[in-house]
Amino acid sequence: MTQQPPLPGPQTPGEGLPEIVPDQSYLRLPGQVPGQGQVPAQTPGHLPARRETDEPLVSILGDVVRTGRWEAPRKITGYALLGNLKLDLRDVIVPGETLEVSAWALMGDVRVVVPPGTHVEVKGVTVMGDGRTEADFDTQDVAPTGARLVVNVNNLMGNVRVRTMQRGVKPPMGWRWVSK
Repeated sequence: MTQQPPLPGPQTPGEGLPEIVPDQSYLRLPGQVPGQGQVPAQTPGHLPARRETDEPLVSILGDVVRTGRWEAPRKITGYALLGNLKLDLRDVIVPGETLEVSAWALMGDVRVVVPPGTHVEVKGVTVMGDGRTEADFDTQDVAPTGARLVVNVNNLMGNVRVRTMQRGVKPPMGWRWVSK
């Protein structure tokens, strides 16, 4: 009977397994030849490029809720049938960036939270409901950050609300789904 190689663990790291070296060509500067020059380390302030689109957010008889840090594409599409679409973009949108939200809702609400200083445009059609942009009192005098949100909504029997809200404050009634 032959003995099997040991499984890797703290005593035998990588023993019995081939070495896998990830391709790091994405770290090179344009025109840089491998092995020549230093590659600058990534700084926390630089974010990777945002995807253009992604799979749509779909809600049937329920809610789609996105809060905290989540990877949002530049164009977010959502569909809600007898449910709600709730997006917290305070940790997603960065100054100088434009995000677009396209939502189709039948008997449901579309609610979006943005950080202070974000320019918001709400477009579209709402039948038997209302569309509004709201701001907390303490966020009304904040200087613009250059961030921009364009919301295109087609809604039947529901509301569209975009609210400017700071982090760390208790959300008002109806907005408790957002993270503090």
